[in-house]
Order: sequence, then C-alpha cells, then structure tokens
Amino acid sequence: MTKHLRANLLLLGLTFVICTVLYPLSVLAVGQGLFPSKASGDILVGPDGKALGARLVAQEFKGDEWFQPRPSAVGYTANASGGSNFGANNPKLRERVEELLKTRSETARVPADAVTASGSGLDPHITLKNAKAQLDRVVAARVAKHHLDPAHVRNAVEAVLNHGAFEPMAGLAGGEPLINVLEINYALGHRLGE
Repeated sequence: MTKHLRANLLLLGLTFVICTVLYPLSVLAVGQGLFPSKASGDILVGPDGKALGARLVAQEFKGDEWFQPRPSAVGYTANASGGSNFGANNPKLRERVEELLKTRSETARVPADAVTASGSGLDPHITLKNAKAQLDRVVAARVAKHHLDPAHVRNAVEAVLNHGAFEPMAGLAGGEPLINVLEINYALGHRLGE
C-alpha cells in the first residue's frame, strides 16, 4: 500500500512540476526566442523610447483628429476582456447602437464595426470602410488644429490609410481590408509633425 501511495505522490509531484513549471517556461522560451515582439505584447514604441500602446489591444483616443477604434463593452480595459453578449434581437443592443449613431458626425452609411463592439471588446483593428467613414472628420479637425492646407492633409491621411491597410491572413480568408488604429494614429502624428 505504501509503495502505491509513494508512486502516486511521485506521479502527482512530477505532473505538477511539468504542467505548472516546465511547460510554461518552455512555451515562454520558444515565444521569446522566435517571436520576441509578439511575446512581449507587441508594444509600439515612439521615437523617444516611450511605449505608446500595444498593437494587439484597442485603446481609446480622445479628439476628432484621431481615428476611433470599435466601441468597447469593457471600456478598453485589457484586464477585463469581454463582449456585451447582446444578441442581434436584443433591444439593449439596438438602443446602444442608436446612441452610438447619434454621436457620429458622418452622414453616409456607418459601417457595422463603428457601432458594435468586438467579442473581446479589445479588437485593435477597424475596417478600411470604417476608417474612410471617419476621414472627413479627421481631416477637418487636423486642418483646423494645425492650419494646414486641406488638400495636403487629405492626401497625407489617405496615403497613411492605404499604406496601413492589410487583408487578414494575406487575403486567403477573404474579408475586408483592416487597419490597426494605434498604428494609423501614430503614423498620422508622425507624418503631420505632431
């Protein structure tokens, strides 16, 4: 009996060490070795060496001169990831979308990702359609703030959008082109001298 008990305790201890120490350390080592930027959160660092944000997590931007991410059901708090869990026929979802539509200054059709949160509430990407729907607001705010030529600003912003657009999985999965909001806003600030 003690022989079996000792063998089971040894197996339990060995399983504990493998599952809680060795496996996580090996995954961390492989991640840091092969994908050091991604394993560290894919942080975007400014020219002064300060972290501006994570490319993998949405963050809120204040002001009309910035492209806005998708709405967040968790207030853009990375430690509280989660969706609203409202279904398409839920009146609360409709009410929230109607409220968000009232805050939009665009007069054209508003893309769905502009007024609905992602499943995690932290999706850092928006569709290129969503970005182009925000284009007039961003250009007007930047022209007013910096007293620049409207045509120059529009061309610069459109160039940043077109350069930053990509298709998920290199276009193999289909879908609409996306942009990373943090990267686009950083590129705009850098290109227009902020």
